[in-house]
Amino acid sequence: MAKPDNFRVIIAGGGVTGLTLANALERAGIDFILLEKREIAPDLGASISLLCHNSRVYEQLGVVNLLDAATVPLLDRHHFSQDGYQFEDSGVLKGISTKTKRPFRFMERRFCLQTLYDNLRNKSRVHAQVGVRSFEENDWGVTVFANNGERYEGSILVGADGAHSTVRQLLSRAAASTDPARASRLMSPFTASYRAIFATSRNVNLDTQRPYMPDGTVHVVYHEGVSGVAATGVKGLVFWFLFVKEDKTTRTPDCPRYSEKDAEATIGQLGHLHLGSDYTFRDLWNNKFKAAMFPMEEGVIKGPWNNGGRVVLVGDSVSKATINAGLGGNTHIEGVCHLMNEIMELLKHSPAPGTNEITEMFSKYEGKQRPRAELTVTLSGFITRYEAMETWWMRLLMPVMRWLPVGLMSTLLAKHFVAGPLIKFPPRPEA
Repeated sequence: MAKPDNFRVIIAGGGVTGLTLANALERAGIDFILLEKREIAPDLGASISLLCHNSRVYEQLGVVNLLDAATVPLLDRHHFSQDGYQFEDSGVLKGISTKTKRPFRFMERRFCLQTLYDNLRNKSRVHAQVGVRSFEENDWGVTVFANNGERYEGSILVGADGAHSTVRQLLSRAAASTDPARASRLMSPFTASYRAIFATSRNVNLDTQRPYMPDGTVHVVYHEGVSGVAATGVKGLVFWFLFVKEDKTTRTPDCPRYSEKDAEATIGQLGHLHLGSDYTFRDLWNNKFKAAMFPMEEGVIKGPWNNGGRVVLVGDSVSKATINAGLGGNTHIEGVCHLMNEIMELLKHSPAPGTNEITEMFSKYEGKQRPRAELTVTLSGFITRYEAMETWWMRLLMPVMRWLPVGLMSTLLAKHFVAGPLIKFPPRPEA
């Protein structure tokens, strides 16, 4: 490609990470192209949480009011034993929301994606049903060759295309001959020790015609080797999850893929277990309108998140966390903030940066994001295993955890959230 007239970011992937980055680039006045191999906002994935600190980021992007209008703040959290006994009524969500002045939200993933897409002023930059096939680099930029036969030119390529990232696979193939160890890390970065049913059901008991749980509530249940979470973040809906310990740990790209029959078999085996005091997983399953089962992959890619050139990875393509705590996608929004801030800082001093400058910028982004990603994966993995009472000492730890003061837990978690990054363009949201 010839020397470009302006700096342009090519984003591979139109999930939450890619669309958040697109909105941030547009707000900053930086040119971009987004390539999504499926349709925009496909009816895939059940739900997604938006934690309080990332509400500040979405305030910056102008979408938080749209999300507010369609969601119910999550303020109450109840914990249940395997026989349906409620042993704790936690005020931690309310405490964190009070300290951060922002609520926890839970919504359909499709709605979140559609809101981010609708918020873009120039939608001609978004190309649906267009996937990355390959790319080439030179001193001035990167050319992406798409599966529709078109070519797209830009200054950098950002791989935001998920846990099974095509961009990451291309980087792995490129490294295979010179650095086989790195190629292997890129090709097989995550492990899976649990599987999860993700589902959305109507919040009405078919027998009693009463809601399973009040709006704005989270239920967590603990069984040995199994756990569950349900949240009523949208009126009339229950977003719920069934987490099951696998017999063996697998590694990408060889983690199992599950069919609808596999999910039905899991409900057949475990559906009688309680998720709340007066309802079971099967009750919710029988009232579902969306459900799927996936392996819960976890891990952070070792080694650099860039190729030493003009290509970098973000989001699920570099880190995956188990979902019990709802931290994974929120950590990827933090990654977008760090990457955006480094891009804007670079362009202040070098409107047409060379490859070495770009590689250095990518390293700064990774240096700030990696600690948050590693903490998220570690903490999420512990919570998954703790809620499934995986070991004897975790079972012994449960009574101790109940006695921890809500105020202390709220303060510690609020500090973690408040330490999350913002995008460094005005206006800054209120503290």
